[in-house]
Amino acid sequence: MFDKYAQSVLYRSRDGLIWTEEEMEAAYYLDLILLISRVIVHLPGEGIGPIFIDCNRVSPYEGSHVNFSGLIEQLPMQNDSGVYGRWVLDDVSYMNMALRIAWVNIQAGQVKLIQKVATWTSTTGIQMESGYSALTNNNGVKKYIIVTVVQPPFMMKTVVDNTTVYYGYCKDLIDKIKDILKFEYELYEAPDGLYGTLNDNGTWNGMVNELIKGNADIGVADLSVMAERESAVDFTVPYYDLVGIKILMKAPKFEYTLLKFAAVLEPPVWWCFAAAYFLTGILLCLFDRYSPYSYQNNKEKYADDDETRIFTIKEGLWFCITSLTPQGGGEAPKSVSGRLIAATWWLFGFIMIASYTANLAAFLTVQRFESPIQSLDDLAGQYDIGYAPIEGTATLTYFQRMADIEEKFYT
Repeated sequence: MFDKYAQSVLYRSRDGLIWTEEEMEAAYYLDLILLISRVIVHLPGEGIGPIFIDCNRVSPYEGSHVNFSGLIEQLPMQNDSGVYGRWVLDDVSYMNMALRIAWVNIQAGQVKLIQKVATWTSTTGIQMESGYSALTNNNGVKKYIIVTVVQPPFMMKTVVDNTTVYYGYCKDLIDKIKDILKFEYELYEAPDGLYGTLNDNGTWNGMVNELIKGNADIGVADLSVMAERESAVDFTVPYYDLVGIKILMKAPKFEYTLLKFAAVLEPPVWWCFAAAYFLTGILLCLFDRYSPYSYQNNKEKYADDDETRIFTIKEGLWFCITSLTPQGGGEAPKSVSGRLIAATWWLFGFIMIASYTANLAAFLTVQRFESPIQSLDDLAGQYDIGYAPIEGTATLTYFQRMADIEEKFYT
């Protein structure tokens, strides 16, 4: 936020014009010169004669004469009302004039309202108008013209009943300052919607241009402090200090499906797991059928054994599936070859479950924080995502300077 406000003293003349202090002083000396000129012109007789200087005389001014008596007599006769006022000629000469004291409302350099408060003369002093008892507590409220740029969340706008209403951080900030300093303001947007950059022809645009031209007194926005801007306008202490350039990206959207759990492992891994599953189930069936030590080939030996299970292809596949659960696969094969196949499957299943669990946790965690762009190099090295800085900002100026420097030093 920066201020370009200046104050000057204004007077109101008899013809209703608003004069500055310099113009009032010029009118005073103009009346004085005109009075002396009229007196000299109307002096009786010879008036003021030329002075002849003789270096041989004791008094070089001897022989000159000035009609002082006629000069004094002509002063009251030629004392007409001038631009400034009428002279009072007595022991203490001064200008006899009446001053009208008024309350003037000035907006954007234009007089909007004039209310007469009192009248002053040298003889009567201050005489108050009806409705006014004193000259105190008549100070007008200052009104500033403030220019801004719409940029969420600092400054936003909406339309309510065909009226534009501004809101945001900067709006709340200027309202808080207004309550403390007791002033009014009028808010408007920069015509081109830019913050303010120095063009090649040496002119400014955006908010800075509005301040330089005098269209606005104050600028309120998320405006970065730059050396070029400081040479044109004054800045306050920054209320929001952002260090470095930030890359703002749209958050990626992740699609969640019923088969999302399968994405933890690559398809070749799942195909190998399915092949191992069917191969183990078939081997359990073959070893149980053709091994001489299996249950179905030695039913008399295991007649009193409660664990009786004939491994068909269906039972072999069921055994492989249930072995991966905490409940277990149930009765194991009786033959040594069948038990070796079962033990191998148990070890394979343990490794697969441990790997899948670890990869699932890492997959869900990394995917949540994964971002395809981590630096400016990543941004420049891809073509899928379009990017650009905001026109008229300090970031755009930074990239333009870097491009100029690289062009000068590397070409």
